[in-house]
Amino acid sequence: FPRDRLLQTQDIAKIRESGITRIEINALGTPSHLDIHDRAHISHTMSECRRQGISIVSMHSPGFPYKSDDEDVRKKAVAEGVLAAKVADEMGAEVLVCHLGINEQSEKSVTEMLDQLDGYSIKLGMENLHLDVPIYAAFVDRIASDQFGIVVDTGHPKDEDGVNPFVKQDRARETMAVCGEQLISLQLNDWFDGDHVSPLDGNLQWGEVFAALKDIDYQGVLMFEAYRPPGQRELSPEYVLGKVASFPEAFVNR
Repeated sequence: FPRDRLLQTQDIAKIRESGITRIEINALGTPSHLDIHDRAHISHTMSECRRQGISIVSMHSPGFPYKSDDEDVRKKAVAEGVLAAKVADEMGAEVLVCHLGINEQSEKSVTEMLDQLDGYSIKLGMENLHLDVPIYAAFVDRIASDQFGIVVDTGHPKDEDGVNPFVKQDRARETMAVCGEQLISLQLNDWFDGDHVSPLDGNLQWGEVFAALKDIDYQGVLMFEAYRPPGQRELSPEYVLGKVASFPEAFVNR
């Protein structure tokens, strides 16, 4: 749905009509689908999801500058990130997905957030961006917390040749499997002329990706972060919802 406005009642209804009952709510961007400071909208969204039989199982954090070299900026990002995590926990989410960076400042931010979230059930998930997935897995290893893991976006990574490893039959499986038990959620999307393409409409090696998920005994949610058909840049909510809802049967048929 458009990210220049908050999530609306009719959006939630469209999700439910498609047959999808578990969602990630997106607070990335300003504005976005959720404003973590808007208590009225948070309460309305929670009650509407309950009414429609939908569970919010994860939230995408706003894009706070967790890796900033400016200590005041970084500290404010940590405070806002902790607030986002507490809102996510209140809404029933198990994971807060974050764009964290991998520098020393990022490590400080994660450690401080985890300290402040002690006693909460919410986990922090580090989403891979445009570096190799093992780099992010190594960062998660250094933090070594049961409350911190990796969230793999299948559209983001690039090998040294500039090609997404998840479109390569000989690389897709090993790239996902390297996460092991650190993998706590997914941002599944296809790749065609870029990322965030509707599933099974592009060149992603879906069979290899799911073989890896079986290899590591992944038990989490199959979360999709797709918004467009191949060859288009504009949003296509009804089409993409249909592709996601039909994915299990379509995957088996393929």
